[in-house]
Amino acid sequence: MFSESRDTAPGGVFERWTGYVLVLAVGVTALVAAIFIFSDIDKQLEQNRVAHLDNRTWVLAQFEVDVLNLASAAQMAAYRSNDPARLDELRKRFDILYSRVDIVRGFESGTIAPLEADVLPIFDGPEGFFARWIPVIDGPDADLRAALPQLIGELERDAGSVRSGVVRALGEVMTVSDARRATLRQSLQTFALAALGLLGLMGVLIAVVIVQSNARRRRGMLLERSVHNLRATIESSLDAVVVLDHMGRVVECNRAALDMFRWSPQTAEGTNFVDYIRTDDADGLLRPHARGEEEAELNPTGRDGRITMMAQRTNGSTFPVEVSVAEAQGASQDPFFIAFIRDISERLEREESLKKARNDALKGEEAKSRFLAVMSHEMRTPLNGLMAASDLLQTSTDLTDRQRWLTDIVIGCGSAALDQVNNVLELTRLSDKDGASYARTVFSPVDLIEGLIRQNQPQADKRGNKLWFAQPKNPVPPVLGQRHLFLRVMYNLIGNAIKFTDNGKVSVELLWHPGRTSGTVDLCIHVGDTGIGIAEEHLDTIFRNFETLDASYGRIREGTGLGLGIAKLAAETMGGQIDVQSKLGLGSVFTLRLQLPVAQGAEAAQEEFAEDAPSAGDGARAILVVDDNAINRQLLAEILRMAGHEVATAEDGAEAAEAAGARRFDLILMDVSMPRVDGLEATRRIRRAGASTDTPILGATAHADPDRVPDFLAAGMNDVLVKPITRSALFRAIRQFTETSAAVEEVPPAGDPPPDDLPLIDAELRADLEGNLGPDYIAGMIGRVLSETGDALPEMRRLHEAGDHLAAAKLAHRTAGAAAAVGLMALHRSLASYETAADASNTAEAARALESLPATLERTAAACQATAA
Repeated sequence: MFSESRDTAPGGVFERWTGYVLVLAVGVTALVAAIFIFSDIDKQLEQNRVAHLDNRTWVLAQFEVDVLNLASAAQMAAYRSNDPARLDELRKRFDILYSRVDIVRGFESGTIAPLEADVLPIFDGPEGFFARWIPVIDGPDADLRAALPQLIGELERDAGSVRSGVVRALGEVMTVSDARRATLRQSLQTFALAALGLLGLMGVLIAVVIVQSNARRRRGMLLERSVHNLRATIESSLDAVVVLDHMGRVVECNRAALDMFRWSPQTAEGTNFVDYIRTDDADGLLRPHARGEEEAELNPTGRDGRITMMAQRTNGSTFPVEVSVAEAQGASQDPFFIAFIRDISERLEREESLKKARNDALKGEEAKSRFLAVMSHEMRTPLNGLMAASDLLQTSTDLTDRQRWLTDIVIGCGSAALDQVNNVLELTRLSDKDGASYARTVFSPVDLIEGLIRQNQPQADKRGNKLWFAQPKNPVPPVLGQRHLFLRVMYNLIGNAIKFTDNGKVSVELLWHPGRTSGTVDLCIHVGDTGIGIAEEHLDTIFRNFETLDASYGRIREGTGLGLGIAKLAAETMGGQIDVQSKLGLGSVFTLRLQLPVAQGAEAAQEEFAEDAPSAGDGARAILVVDDNAINRQLLAEILRMAGHEVATAEDGAEAAEAAGARRFDLILMDVSMPRVDGLEATRRIRRAGASTDTPILGATAHADPDRVPDFLAAGMNDVLVKPITRSALFRAIRQFTETSAAVEEVPPAGDPPPDDLPLIDAELRADLEGNLGPDYIAGMIGRVLSETGDALPEMRRLHEAGDHLAAAKLAHRTAGAAAAVGLMALHRSLASYETAADASNTAEAARALESLPATLERTAAACQATAA
């Protein structure tokens, strides 16, 4: 089969010389034809050129004659003024001149430049000769006779210009014609030279043919040797090679194919190869294609690539193979195929092992990240309790100096541990590509930096440092960005500068200018210090997580090496970068470069109300959070602590009244509906006596009835916040009631839409919570709320059927508050509807609300799963 492509009939001497004679005859014929065609073309072009030139020359010469004839006719008409025939002759001469000028206008542009410049403007245009005299010529004879003197004068005046222009135009025409003729002759000479060159090339070609003919004989011998080598190569190949005819039958194969398919040399020949492969398009794999077919039609058959499929041995066992099929054509013009087959069983086993190892590694990494996040979250709760208990111990108990010293150690260590837990949480979140989604809000960079300066001032004073902020000369517009990340970067950079500087200076400088992209600003913030500095070889090391500098930072200052690493990751998440310049012993300058979009329109107008942390004028406040629902308490406490406030919590009104009587709080957030002592009674107790009698108290309820708001205010509350409480509403209330004791203007809540018209999830509130507490944390909270609601539904149904509607309403209130806190709007509204109906003894409406709860819970759970996916 492989020998079919070899030329087995080399030509004799007579055939070779016949080819040479034919090539020579073709060359001589081409030369004679070229010479004949050249002469004929030259003759015809010359004839056409002369005829065309003569016609143009005659027209230009006749132009002057026509002007003189018109002048002569005008003079004769004036001489014989009573002869009408003279006027007709004058009109005829005028028409002839008009036609002549029209012909001249049609000449090729540029060939009569003197006429176009000096003569034709005399006759053309709105003020030209024809425009002025056509009405007179075509008018009455009397008018024409009267104008003859003027016509004669104009013609005599213009005759000289016409003659001069015609003479110069004729000269131009002759010059252009001579130039074109010379160019044409040169082109034809070039053609002749090219033809001669072609003949020379043909001579070279003939010589090449002779050389190739000699080489062909040598290639014949080499081909036989190559075929032999090819057969040896194929036979020794580790992959199976099978030669098939156009019907897909095996013609021959190598030893590897016999071993792979368990064939014997006798049974292999003539075997239908399609019977041993398992693919949906087995016949199409060996379908012949015309050479002119498109590549797209070849691809489905797999002949241009490797195909993975299953093959079968003669004993019926199957195994995976990789097949590549090449199509060829024999001497008989019938197609045949060469199939290259490789057993990939071992390769697939190795790939499967690698995939399993990779999946195990990914699961391990995911488990590590989840472990860090869960443990960090779980550690925050006891740490907060430890610090709050120690603080209460100091403020509510007379301690000895040693006891106060020990409690200070507890609070200090707890604060340090909580800070490290927060760092690990932030690092896990920033390192997780799926978890590093932070809400974008409107904020003022200047206000945030000023707040951080005030927050870090006590620490700077403790180390004897001067801390100052250089504001830009031009006000920075509000920007839209990931405010939490911006705060994290600046907090870490400023805190790091203070930490490694003693009795020195720490400066923050903000520079900005409009960005290259429309509607953006480029921020450049320098945080400099005069501290211990960093050696040049360690400038890259400081941004690595959990690494400190042994030579300087690690032995002089405590730390885990997370601050700058988190700052770098946060800056990169915002699309910015952090640079550092430092000199050992002199100090360091860290630079944050960032581009942010400018807040537009309503976004900028809402900036002062959209703050989700205390504004520049706010300081840390002591706030008491009272709520019987643990989820609500935890969420509010986390939000307030992240904003820098000191937070204490109470589970019901009795605990709240006791805590508020023992110490003074700057603000109390009081849930209205609670067991034992509700929010109204707790407010009355706080107002009667204790350390917080004049503290602003904000009521919090999941469904504020406008008719009950006066009762809340009469009990001593300053205002009522309707759950879910957004960060903007919370911090707006903190700013208002910690700066002034005036109550806010009461705004009755709008009517509640039906649950079916509500979105299942408050996307804005959820994004707000995720941006500050993390998506994983909020997802866990939502799962907890859904689980508690599912557990509460059977008990609510039992209490409702037993007629204990008030107990069922209290259970619904507790669950509704948790749903509102995490933004499950439809579920919160359904639970609140049941509570309202049950409190009003409207059993029919309560029953309808209770019936709708399972479907609402199911739809909410599905929406939460879709959002997580």
